[in-house]
Amino acid sequence: MMRKSRIYTAVMFLLAVCIIFGGWFMTVRLLRQREDKFLGSTGWIEVQSAETALLADSEQDAQTEDAAVQEEFHGHVMSEYTRALVLAVWEYGGNEVPHEPLPGQMNMEQAIDSGRKWIENMAAQGVFTNELQVDEYDMVKASLFTLNTPLIVGNLDQSMYSYWKVQFIKSNATVELTIHAASGEIWEAGISVDEENSVVEAYDLAYLLEYAFPFMETGNTIWVDTREGAVAERSLNEEVTAEGKQYSVRVNGNARTVIEFELKKSD
Repeated sequence: MMRKSRIYTAVMFLLAVCIIFGGWFMTVRLLRQREDKFLGSTGWIEVQSAETALLADSEQDAQTEDAAVQEEFHGHVMSEYTRALVLAVWEYGGNEVPHEPLPGQMNMEQAIDSGRKWIENMAAQGVFTNELQVDEYDMVKASLFTLNTPLIVGNLDQSMYSYWKVQFIKSNATVELTIHAASGEIWEAGISVDEENSVVEAYDLAYLLEYAFPFMETGNTIWVDTREGAVAERSLNEEVTAEGKQYSVRVNGNARTVIEFELKKSD
């Protein structure tokens, strides 16, 4: 009888251990799944230097090539009226909430690729110094957000409010982009470059607005303020205004040149 009792006790002990470890493994798996979902909406990438890239083996090169051949994003075709409605919500504001991409929205890789193409297009117009014309960055960050806002405009789906914030960071230069997640259009851009050892130019912002927002129908420049370094250009049907600014600031004692492009709902 004593022997049977010991066997029973041993079996119960082993069963308890199995339950404990099984529960632990299940919890870890669930946490990893949630982490993967979160990384689908926000992340950062440390970009390798050229020397490190040359030392990569053939397997890593093949993986990089496969990642580059990603599905091209075909976004929602936006009317200017719809852009104005979304901009009205953005300008009203609300709680910024990160989330994973919804059906019809671009993913993180597509958002970063869209940002790189925008930088290449602007570099072709002579906007960037040599530092930013080279496609090598110390870090790239990307996060997807929506706005938790009480404002209801028209019959827009909630997915139309989302936007990617993408940063391309170098030692002395930063490019920050806000990309509408459903259309893939870049609606805000900020370029900040250290003035030290850089050639600072006064750009023709009215000209550059056409390249900053190539999807927009544009009219004539409606005002120029040389003291503020700002130019605004209104679209043909006066729903949306494109604005460009250039100015200098001091950050930690260093002078930086800042160029900003932004779409706004027309007053």
